[in-house]
Amino acid sequence: MRVKDVTLPGPDAGDQWCELLIHTATPEVGKQWTDTGEIHEERDLKGRAEGETRTVPGHPALTRILRQHIEDEKLKPGDLLFQGETGGILAGSVIRRAWHGARKAGCRRTSSSRPRGSACTTTGTRA
Repeated sequence: MRVKDVTLPGPDAGDQWCELLIHTATPEVGKQWTDTGEIHEERDLKGRAEGETRTVPGHPALTRILRQHIEDEKLKPGDLLFQGETGGILAGSVIRRAWHGARKAGCRRTSSSRPRGSACTTTGTRA
């Protein structure tokens, strides 16, 4: 996703929901499974016509985070919103570590308020 695919409301707007425009999926499939020998393969969105996009709403908390991130990193409209060390796509291992840490932190913070039987796991599933 590129910076130009994020529509942020003005900082003083009453409605702080943002919009994210998704063009394609770029899953990490492994070099041996792509025609190009690249780790990632760009695909059209599942369940959508070729070239069709999807607009996803972003919570006001995400709007604040993205606005700050774009400003801190001095990102331009054509830049990837989240970049790897060399400016390319983030490595899957980086995303998995971040997701694992976020799930773990979120579960600790909310575990006492969860109903019995809805325990949070770090694999993204419910126990």
